[in-house]
Amino acid sequence: MLRALIVALPDVAKAVGTAPHDAGRAPPPAGGVLAASTSVQMLIALSAAEPAVDRRRRMAADADKGLRQLERLHRDLLQGVASPGRLRELGEWAALHAPPDDPELAAIAREIDVRVRVELAKHERLV
Repeated sequence: MLRALIVALPDVAKAVGTAPHDAGRAPPPAGGVLAASTSVQMLIALSAAEPAVDRRRRMAADADKGLRQLERLHRDLLQGVASPGRLRELGEWAALHAPPDDPELAAIAREIDVRVRVELAKHERLV
């Protein structure tokens, strides 16, 4: 996104009258430079702020990671034994997992977290 902003700078500069000008033209008014500077700063600030959609997507991906690890553990158990590496991964996920801010997503993540902790307790691993 930052690249797109940098690429767009010449167009923004032209729009506000701060682009390099021909020798025959009068220089742009001083306010144009200030307006361009402020516009660029606003664009950079907006691009740096994390939108709620991206935050929710990241939290959903974290919950999905726990669910996928549970499914892998289930496959291991169907083959007869749970691998210590799989149990360690589940323990790390449970220790690092933070509940999402979104109530719907938090309810789902809580169910996954409880199931992970139950499986870890079955194998005498505490988080």
